[in-house]
Amino acid sequence: MLATPSAARSLLLRAARRTADLGPSAARAVGSTRSASIEPYADYGKAVFTGRVADEYLKKHGSSGDILDDPTWTQTHSDTVAKAVLDWAVDRGANTYCHWFQPMAASGVRHGQTGQVQNMMMKFNRSTNDVEFDFDGGNLVKGETDGSSFPNGGLRDTHTAGGYLALDTSSPIFLRGDTVFIPSAFVSYYGAALDEKTPLLRSNAALSQQGKRLLAHLGLDIGEKDVVSNIGLEQEFFLVPRDQYYRRPDLQLAG
Repeated sequence: MLATPSAARSLLLRAARRTADLGPSAARAVGSTRSASIEPYADYGKAVFTGRVADEYLKKHGSSGDILDDPTWTQTHSDTVAKAVLDWAVDRGANTYCHWFQPMAASGVRHGQTGQVQNMMMKFNRSTNDVEFDFDGGNLVKGETDGSSFPNGGLRDTHTAGGYLALDTSSPIFLRGDTVFIPSAFVSYYGAALDEKTPLLRSNAALSQQGKRLLAHLGLDIGEKDVVSNIGLEQEFFLVPRDQYYRRPDLQLAG
């Protein structure tokens, strides 16, 4: 509803009288503006080992966050990254690490139930009986658990019942409470997927390989870059009656 000029003037006069009755401090408050501040979010991202956080701690060990862009760091710089992760974890009050994975059926039967193999980042010195930090590249990039403890199609042979965990370089390491969570893939002795993530990672790799092949045929060479998927198929489908569809040019133009 639009106000007439006289009604608008009346509203302004009443607002001015109320402000005058409240005193000069209220008048200043009405006319003042509040500057935006990101101070409440100063700790945002500090519990994730990526970006500036990773770069700060890796530089203390003669490297930089750039090495995390190349997945082969697990073979060439794992000890350096482990030292940086240890420093970061201790500064944040952590003393435990775990390889964190999503076993088979975590998205269905065992909905939301993740697997974790937790270990202390410390050991006892057998000579002095002192407590020392103990966390290196080997601890960081791989782990092991009992594969037969999870749904796997009857994997029961003792010599092949191990479940092997490998750090997933596409997901950042993060902290929760006093524990460092290392996102991992979980496979059997023969490489069969025992989790929900490994098939996804393999699908991403296949998509990238064939996507680059297709782009090359179209004349676009993206070099060493990968083709990545950011979103999946939208989960909502809307059924529109045909007669209503023909009344909506926007729907027709959208295909």
